[in-house]
Amino acid sequence: KFGLHEDKVTVTLGKSPNIALVVWEASPAGDIVADALVALLMHAQTSAASIRLTSKPCRHPRSASTDGNSMVDGEPATKKIKEEGGEPDTSTAAGAAEKTVSLTESHLRLIKDTLLDQFNAVEAVYEAYKGSYTIEFDAVLESGIMLDEEGKMTCVLTVTFGGPNGGDAEVKVECPDRKIAENVKGCIECLVVALAPAKLR
Repeated sequence: KFGLHEDKVTVTLGKSPNIALVVWEASPAGDIVADALVALLMHAQTSAASIRLTSKPCRHPRSASTDGNSMVDGEPATKKIKEEGGEPDTSTAAGAAEKTVSLTESHLRLIKDTLLDQFNAVEAVYEAYKGSYTIEFDAVLESGIMLDEEGKMTCVLTVTFGGPNGGDAEVKVECPDRKIAENVKGCIECLVVALAPAKLR
């Protein structure tokens, strides 16, 4: 038995085989936590390997040590700073372009973080509005696909945004296993759609 949200949501396992009992106090926050927990339990029931415990926080910006970029006080070292005020230099066209590029850059880095949440070995290369992600993982495949000498499979994901403000993106996946390629592509396409600004009518 364990509790979440200051023990307002409790989960009991083991009283009956293959049954988890979720009990919570009715409140908006409790309902959200309980709904998420039930969704996780149902997802685990279909594929136990799909849930991975990690000590890394989800969706929080990672420090420079994890994504290999030089950072100064939490900001990219390449960002221009005005000498007087310490604010980003947007007075020139280059400074304004650099500010707008950061939205696409943040989208590309979020995609890397999302992949890292699912796979342990992800390498990213960023070029302008494009990110190339090499995913390497151990695989036991029923499809009979040949793996490399180390028993690993490598997939390459390429995401290309149309401009500096994020928006629409082209997603391509090269992977020996068609099913894994479709799953990775579908996941990242949904993420790209979620990142796009809402269109008002």
